[in-house]
Amino acid sequence: MHTWQKFKFNHPVFHKACWSVLIVFIFILGKSIPLPYTDAKSLVIENASLHIASLATGGNLMQLSLFSLGISPWMSAMIISNLVTQGRGFGMDRLSEKRKDLISKEITLLLTIIQGFVLVSSMQLTQPGWEAKGAVLLTLTAGTMLVMWLSNMNALLGIGGLTLLVLANILQAAMKTGLAGIMAIANHSATRLTLVVAALVVIMVLFAYFNVLADRGEYRLPLVRLLIDNTYASRSYLPIKLTPAGGMPIMFAMSMITLPTYFCLFMLTFYSQSHWLQWGATNFGFTKLPGIVLYITLLFTLSLAFALVNVNAEQQAKAFQRSGDYLLGVRPGKATERRINHIALLFGVVGGFYNVLFAGMPMLMIVSHPHQLSIYMLPGYVLMIVGFSMGMIDQINILSIRKQYRPLFDHEEA
Repeated sequence: MHTWQKFKFNHPVFHKACWSVLIVFIFILGKSIPLPYTDAKSLVIENASLHIASLATGGNLMQLSLFSLGISPWMSAMIISNLVTQGRGFGMDRLSEKRKDLISKEITLLLTIIQGFVLVSSMQLTQPGWEAKGAVLLTLTAGTMLVMWLSNMNALLGIGGLTLLVLANILQAAMKTGLAGIMAIANHSATRLTLVVAALVVIMVLFAYFNVLADRGEYRLPLVRLLIDNTYASRSYLPIKLTPAGGMPIMFAMSMITLPTYFCLFMLTFYSQSHWLQWGATNFGFTKLPGIVLYITLLFTLSLAFALVNVNAEQQAKAFQRSGDYLLGVRPGKATERRINHIALLFGVVGGFYNVLFAGMPMLMIVSHPHQLSIYMLPGYVLMIVGFSMGMIDQINILSIRKQYRPLFDHEEA
């Protein structure tokens, strides 16, 4: 019993899990802290697309709280800052990592203020005046910065990185919105409700199982390791996933798709008669065809980008050169990098079509059935939940490897 307790409390997974539980608790607590000068009658922004996108980025625009914006500004800022700092013009590619991080935080702050301003402008506060609006905007900004800090702390101390809070938010909010959509389809019929629930459960379980298989699928590049026994030489390979990007493109695409709408709504406060801004604020969402096409385009593009980033051919090639390992039949150095990049891009395309097929194409049905938005978002939610969950399982397995070898060292000490 003593040995089991010692193993349990000394296990690295236990310590990281405790930190993650604490961080999720703080996140859920923050979602229950109301904004100042608001009540149940305060007007929340009436845009279903922004609401659904906020759920996938750790926020909730239908509940006025400290964390209403989630980490959407931060995720959009990461994409924008990476595009800016990778450019060779003005020496942006030679900036230090500290400076790049500062640029990302500055863009996050700017986007948070813009999105918070749009949200505050749609509210009917209990106290009029710019002082009250400024206090609410300041609170929203502080909440976004706190969520960003919690995500970074979870990446450092816990399990799941920044995706844990998003996963917790999706599981908490998607159940509510999905249930509302199911009730709308059932149309107050008990028999129809039973059939709809049973059909959705079977479809979602099979779909989740298929996604797990797709996530675990991999292409293996034969690898020659000089310092390994010949007995195991045939088992050495470099694995590249069938869908290298996982569920990250869906989350980031939902964050990026909100930028045109927020920008148009922000500018409409200054140019309220602009027909172009009114068109953009209305059509760049999940309920209109231009917004859905933009979302599908972002989904495919980000699938390619995340595939290349996750595989990181340049780092892999340099690591092989330092260790003396090499891909079978491929020269070390640039040739190895090109080979890995080629395979990563190939499966990035496969993953892109996969995400578009299951998370993008169902969205086209929203054009003719806008009131069923939450139902057609479920496949995308399932893809994110499976991808994030598999990533957390991989992290737990890696943390557990060291403990598996502990009996060998204990035996030697004895």
